[in-house]
Amino acid sequence: MIAVLRGTFVDIVAGEAVIDVNGVGYAVRVPATYMADRGSIVKLYVDTVVREDAITLFGFNTPSEKMVFRKLYSVSGVGPKTALGIISFFSVDDLVRTISSKDVGLLSKVPGIGKKTAERIIIELRDKLGTIVGDDTVSFAGDQRSTYDELVEALVGFGYKKNEAVDALKPRLNDINGGRKVAEILRETLRSMA
Repeated sequence: MIAVLRGTFVDIVAGEAVIDVNGVGYAVRVPATYMADRGSIVKLYVDTVVREDAITLFGFNTPSEKMVFRKLYSVSGVGPKTALGIISFFSVDDLVRTISSKDVGLLSKVPGIGKKTAERIIIELRDKLGTIVGDDTVSFAGDQRSTYDELVEALVGFGYKKNEAVDALKPRLNDINGGRKVAEILRETLRSMA
């Protein structure tokens, strides 16, 4: 896996920065806000996404952008291209603030993100994204699981498919956001699914 690329910036073509590393040109998808001077030496933190039909490199200026990108495309229904679009729309600190303040309206302004997807991003990431601790770093609450994650995992444990669990929890978003106990929400959800 490629983690970091350091080389000469050649150009941006169709949203991909071309980086020459010792004579090999790497095409790296970058946020729309990425800028560099031709011929300058650049360093990109890279996330390699492997699909059945392609291997795509996504590059970022900081490790925190890369980590937030990974968290975003781990959300059900958000792929790497959508995650890159979100990173293009928000700085890391603005995105963390938007998610922690549960601002669905602002998140919905990103092209390709509807209200339901914005709600899902907030529910799945509000406990996984921590606080901003500096210009380049974000503290991630990786060990903490959100109430939503616990409920999905519990429903899957009862034999439901993940997409069935996600659909069953949609009407319970207010309860989840309101801090009700996991056990209470789980019982009610299981009754409604039976």
